[in-house]
Amino acid sequence: MHPNRVAVTHHDRQITFEQLQQASAAVAGYLRNLRLGEGSRIALLMENSIEYVMAFWGIFAAGHVAVPLDTSLDAGSLRFVIGDCGARALIVGFRFRKLMPQIMGADSPVKHVIADKPLEELPGDVTFETVAGIAESENYRPAAARAEELDGEESDIDNLAAIFYTSGSTGRPKGVMLSHRNLVSNTAATVEYLRLTPDDAVMVILPFYYIYGNSLLLTHIAVGGRLVIDNRFLYPEVVLDEMEKQQVTGFSGVPSNFMILLANSTFAKRRFTSLRYFTQAGGAMAPEVIRKLMAAFPQKQIFIMYGQTEAAPRVTYLPPERLKDKLGSIGIPVPGVGVSVVDEQDREVSVGEVGEIVVTGPNVMLGYWNQSGEENGVLRNGRLYTGDLAKRDDEGYFYVVGRKKEIIKTGGNRVSVKEIEECLLECDRVVEVAVFGVDDPVLGEAIKAVVVVKADSPADQRELANHCRTRLAAHKVPKHIEFRKSLPKQLSGKIDKLKLRNGQ
Repeated sequence: MHPNRVAVTHHDRQITFEQLQQASAAVAGYLRNLRLGEGSRIALLMENSIEYVMAFWGIFAAGHVAVPLDTSLDAGSLRFVIGDCGARALIVGFRFRKLMPQIMGADSPVKHVIADKPLEELPGDVTFETVAGIAESENYRPAAARAEELDGEESDIDNLAAIFYTSGSTGRPKGVMLSHRNLVSNTAATVEYLRLTPDDAVMVILPFYYIYGNSLLLTHIAVGGRLVIDNRFLYPEVVLDEMEKQQVTGFSGVPSNFMILLANSTFAKRRFTSLRYFTQAGGAMAPEVIRKLMAAFPQKQIFIMYGQTEAAPRVTYLPPERLKDKLGSIGIPVPGVGVSVVDEQDREVSVGEVGEIVVTGPNVMLGYWNQSGEENGVLRNGRLYTGDLAKRDDEGYFYVVGRKKEIIKTGGNRVSVKEIEECLLECDRVVEVAVFGVDDPVLGEAIKAVVVVKADSPADQRELANHCRTRLAAHKVPKHIEFRKSLPKQLSGKIDKLKLRNGQ
């Protein structure tokens, strides 16, 4: 519909929809010629870029499954995820070249690598430039032709489309399996309540491997809008300048993004004449931060949203016109999604009572890859049990009050408590440890560790933090570390984290 419109802008580069279709078709043709088998997993280890977008759609066009990889993970974690999903091919960015020897061991399922630039560490790789030439090959089957072959096959929409790995309550990453129906239905719902059109352009600072960032990719491509990629959020003024230059109509972020912009930049002083809306998800944003955002931009729409990777991801949104009188609410269900609050007996609770949020609809995941045990705890009869505790008011607006799971949501990242506790316990000096989330004005939740060390072997906060940094991603390192002689226990012998949270 819009072949000459710009689909993606990244600094001084851009690509139109026609060019994107051709490049994605070339990637798809190359992947099909590898004869990997329908539905093979293709891992993506790249920063946000035009090449990422080409590759993502190329994987779908080839009939394969996209597995976006968290670029903040260490080599060991990346190798685990690649091995867990059995990825047959890896599409990788040049920045990660030094990790390749560690990722590509003898037991790796990856047999083919496509890189955005030649990798000295992997002499036998194939580059995007080479792949683009596949379009002229005699063996190339255009993606458009394949789409016609599949036209009308309704069952294909329920096929696995992508696996997004997220932290699990056991400390082991969980692969959330999302079908094409999951992604399409949630994309359509988001387009509807945001009222997106081909004239919309969104500033993308969120990584595409993160389900919230992925939703920006899907929604704007779906309407013929534009993605403006900028990976330089460490330098807020540069991003703000780019927002003005590119005349973006939307900005999406997690709570910490807005806190940083409001406190440490000229954000609130700028007018952004083209900007129409803000969206926020990835954890609860403090009401005071919302008030500051409203005060700085009284004429802009602010959408507060709630969701989970398992819900593809959007579950609720708060209409901007109700923001003032419903401050603190996560809003109402997005179109096509059912939300209820139930008690331990799975009965819907009354208005004002607290229960667990349960989600139904075409957005609910297929399950967890290779983890039926975890799956059974959250997915029952097509209903997603989120582990989040909430209440509903008499107008049907929901308010989250807590979390059942041992998961901390910090700066938009879901972090397993068990993973951090096990890491700290690897330190010989540590005897006991309890990790939990505490309120934080920037991160939403900050990670706190309460530690008991051997009496004859003292440790300091810096030492333990450095220990974590060598084993965990930066966002998983505890912000607060407290030392105690002992930890409070329940009668069962379990550490009483409720007492710890209350300072006992």
